[in-house]
Amino acid sequence: MNIDLHSHYFPVEALQNPGKYSARAPKLVLENGKLSVTSQIGSRPGLGAGAYDPSARIKALDEMEIDVQAISPSPILLFYWEEAAVAAHFSRRQNEAIQDVVRKHPDRFIGFGSVPLQSVADSIVIAEEAKSMGLKGLEIGNAVGDRPLDDPAFEPFFEAAQRLDMLLFVHPLEGGLDADDPLSPVLGNVLQFTFRTTMMIERMILKGMFEKYPNLRLCLSHGGGLLAFNIWRLDHSYGLRPELKKVLPRKPSEYLKRLYFDTIVHAVSALEYLVKAVGADRVVIGTDYPMAMGDFDCVRKVKALQLPDIERDLVLGGNAARALNL
Repeated sequence: MNIDLHSHYFPVEALQNPGKYSARAPKLVLENGKLSVTSQIGSRPGLGAGAYDPSARIKALDEMEIDVQAISPSPILLFYWEEAAVAAHFSRRQNEAIQDVVRKHPDRFIGFGSVPLQSVADSIVIAEEAKSMGLKGLEIGNAVGDRPLDDPAFEPFFEAAQRLDMLLFVHPLEGGLDADDPLSPVLGNVLQFTFRTTMMIERMILKGMFEKYPNLRLCLSHGGGLLAFNIWRLDHSYGLRPELKKVLPRKPSEYLKRLYFDTIVHAVSALEYLVKAVGADRVVIGTDYPMAMGDFDCVRKVKALQLPDIERDLVLGGNAARALNL
């Protein structure tokens, strides 16, 4: 079974009719079957029907040879920039809409929700609600404003995620680049996304968070950014700096086994290196559907890898099933 853990779904009805806080809702325009969504941190223009229509999405899944797909909110709809009450409202609206899709198509979809991380207390409550309604994971950003995920303020949330045994799918947030620079749209996605993921996870490793939360499960988008390529430099630094050994009892590279990495690296050669660096038991399919920067040919790339059949099957779906406790 081929299981995709990285895709985004836009619940049009829930966002166009949000009830309370309607004035703070993102702008949605649906014309001639094309959806455009704009929030305070970004936009997604010209999305096809697969972005918001489950039937069209299922047709795309069949074309991509994906049996089951985890659907999660777009990172531009995590609402970390809003007041906590507003963000909590839209998290709940999206979580309910996503799980409704799963209820109607349980053989094709798994749901990931979101939480308003600017309020840890609200996030814990909504995470518990998400678990009880059947969502299998939570999508979180790489930071909340200028606070990285290793900030002690987030520790109660990580404790709750570990207690609830929910996978955390980590997706970098955009914004902060010069809007007048014509290269910003390109480098923001190509470089900023991967850099932000790398900075986030290396800080978490160096802070000893995977020692403190040994059962915490994270899935990193876009192949984990640059981590698989930079981890050896981090290991070298660990050997030179005794202060790191006071926090970490083992080399940073040993914590790769606590993480999952999606396949969105856009080349078979890069995917071969990722599997070699982190292990075939840590890589899961990702499409980033319906985004233009996604990889809708990931199954073929995995099948092209020089791997034993048992390891290829892990990447195609076995690892995702384990990560989701299926």
